[in-house]
Amino acid sequence: MSTCQEDQMIYHYCSTSGFFNILRNQCLWLTEASFTNDAWENRMLDPVFEQALTGLVETGEIQRAQVGTARELYYRHSACFIYLGCFSEEGDILPQWRSYADDGQGFAIGFSSWEMDFDCSTVHLNADFANKYYLKKVIYMQEGSGEQFLSLAQNWIRMRLTRGRHLNEREIRRAIADDAAFSSLRYYCKDASFASEKELRALWLPVLLKDAQGNMAAGNRKAYRQIHFRPEPGRLVPYTEMPFAKSSVREIVLGPKNEMKEQMDILKMFLAANGYDDRNIRLRISRSSYR
Repeated sequence: MSTCQEDQMIYHYCSTSGFFNILRNQCLWLTEASFTNDAWENRMLDPVFEQALTGLVETGEIQRAQVGTARELYYRHSACFIYLGCFSEEGDILPQWRSYADDGQGFAIGFSSWEMDFDCSTVHLNADFANKYYLKKVIYMQEGSGEQFLSLAQNWIRMRLTRGRHLNEREIRRAIADDAAFSSLRYYCKDASFASEKELRALWLPVLLKDAQGNMAAGNRKAYRQIHFRPEPGRLVPYTEMPFAKSSVREIVLGPKNEMKEQMDILKMFLAANGYDDRNIRLRISRSSYR
């Protein structure tokens, strides 16, 4: 059962085709984090890392000759292959309709976070829990708000530089977990200008290791069973499928431009035909006047 302390409604905004496939296939797609629309959001903690690094050099805890190594580890080797799915705390927000629901023609699916079996605790790599999915509120960063993560960044640097060459098997697992804690934090921090979206993120963190030559290690085969790819113009996009219980769907909101407002019975028929109990799913229409 979910380790989240309380049940809450979380909403996934999507187009009509997305809505159709999500409910028919009973799963959501989480996409690898480097393919998000706003690349800068994954770099929100870079200034915190640099501040932490400067502080450790100034106190003499690490040598200036180690700065390049620390940056190499952080910018090139610390990033996890994190997979993300986006939700909102509210099911009728105009910016969400415009950006993620086909300019208001789509839907917002309301899920019970409890029924989705999310883990809301500290994020770790899924070394032993291949089907563990985390739910984290997006942290909207304002000027100076990164100070709260400074000590975590310093601890990360200390461990990677001073203990990295002397780790036993148990310590290696700890190092991987701490790497995930700080690296994953980078993927649910956004600029405060996005605060109106009231976003939460689902995270899946498979264990994917590289060998000394930078090639994918043979031990990744277990994770590969849950990783899929979809072709887009000029690239291949990795994603994983996150299943959900049909009972987790509690509400469906029709976008302000959705044309099914006068055909609610058809929507109920679709739900019933796909095994959902429409008696327990609230249907409502966006109150936005957006046209």
